[in-house]
Amino acid sequence: MRLVPFAIEVRKTVFPSYSAAEQLWSYLLEFKDENKVPPFSIASAKIYTVPEGYELLLRSSMVGVTGERGIASNATHKVWIVITTPGVLGDRYIIRTDALALGAQLVPESASLYVYFHNQSSEYVSVTINFIGTLRKKVQ
Repeated sequence: MRLVPFAIEVRKTVFPSYSAAEQLWSYLLEFKDENKVPPFSIASAKIYTVPEGYELLLRSSMVGVTGERGIASNATHKVWIVITTPGVLGDRYIIRTDALALGAQLVPESASLYVYFHNQSSEYVSVTINFIGTLRKKVQ
C-alpha cells in the first residue's frame, strides 16, 4: 500500500444563506481523468478548514466509484473522513455508490477536514465524494 498525492478537481463549493447564523454547506470532490486513483493505492485530500468564529456540523457524505470502463466499480473500497481533532469521524467499506452517515459530527473552528480513499481494486477508478453539512456561527 502506498500513499499517492493527487491534484483534485473541485466542481463546486456552495455556501447558500440559510439564516443569519447558519449556512448550508456542500463540497464536491473528484478524483478523475488524469487524477484517477491507481490500483491498490490511497488518495487523500484536505477538504476544508473551518474559519474562526464558526463550526461545521457535518451531516453526511455520498461516495461514488467508477472503473476504467465508466461503470460502477464492483470492488470493495474504503473511505475515511478525518478531522485534526479528535481524529476519525467515520469510515466505511463501499461498493459502487454508498452514503457515509456521520450522525451529525461537529468540526470545531480552525479544525481541518480530510478524506482518504483506498482503492482496493486492480484497476484505476474515478471517485466522487460529496459532503453535506451546516456552517454556523459559534455562540459567544
